[in-house]
Amino acid sequence: MKGLRPPPSDEAPTRVLARILVLTVLVVVAGVVVWAAVTNQRMELIEDTGLDELELDPIVTANGTSLNVVLEGEGTIPLVLLHDIDLAGSVIWDGVVSALDPKFRVMRIDLPGFGLSERVPVEGTRHTVASMAAEIGDAVEQTFERPVVVAGVGLGGEVAAELAVINPELVAGVVMVDVDFYKPDGWLELVEKIPWLGTAVTFSFEAAGPYAAGRWAPDCVDGGWCPTLSQVRAREQAEIIVDTTDSIRAFRRTPAASEVPSKLNEITAPVHYLWSQQGAVPRESVDRVQESLPDAQFDVLADAWKAHLDRPHDVAAAISAIAE
Repeated sequence: MKGLRPPPSDEAPTRVLARILVLTVLVVVAGVVVWAAVTNQRMELIEDTGLDELELDPIVTANGTSLNVVLEGEGTIPLVLLHDIDLAGSVIWDGVVSALDPKFRVMRIDLPGFGLSERVPVEGTRHTVASMAAEIGDAVEQTFERPVVVAGVGLGGEVAAELAVINPELVAGVVMVDVDFYKPDGWLELVEKIPWLGTAVTFSFEAAGPYAAGRWAPDCVDGGWCPTLSQVRAREQAEIIVDTTDSIRAFRRTPAASEVPSKLNEITAPVHYLWSQQGAVPRESVDRVQESLPDAQFDVLADAWKAHLDRPHDVAAAISAIAE
């Protein structure tokens, strides 16, 4: 008579599944490590040009930061244009500048770390909105002898508002385009903060990597805004500057640190806010700005994604109106 056999163990399938999961995780981790290593090597090969090699004529602020500045027009009303978080820098204002009234003397400024301005590869106060506003104010005072109209989109709008709070005698009017003072970090910003891996992510999505162009002009293939050849070339030139990726990542890792939005109600200059209803700024953020600035002019562009790109004539009209 054969002895009784114990029943099959129920743990066997569980162990197999656990091993498969562990193996899958190890394969994914190994793939990510290899991808990050290759991407970081590619970054070092592409970002190999110093700003001094481009023979620029920047404005150097009291803080020692070199800002790339472009002056246009022969008008008498000084206008300062500030861009969003965009490596291309101030070239994104091309459409608006073309639509502007000739009464303006236009000053486009690349914010620190963007366009052809100085790279700041270490996180710290120089990446804050407060510091940028002080730098812009210094550049404006070196260039103009009278108060200026300041127009900014996204981050540039935050800097414009900050400047109007800390240096009100310098600002004659403020135009904000799709400015979100209350936006939390998204998944990309959170991943960019991870040591080593974050550098590869920043390069891939915000510098010269394979996903950057799609984020720059996401609606181009569907009939939305597409960059011109000159804008593409300007961005390509910015991509090859040494420390570009590290500078953007340092910016992402630095808290905003500014007087706004808590002191928005202290802006004394006229304010005009344009909101692209189809864009990324939620209505709640616009409502909060409106509560702080009840006397400001607010325009809702119902069919716009990024007003400065797909409705440049409306932005130019708002700038002209605020200057009157």
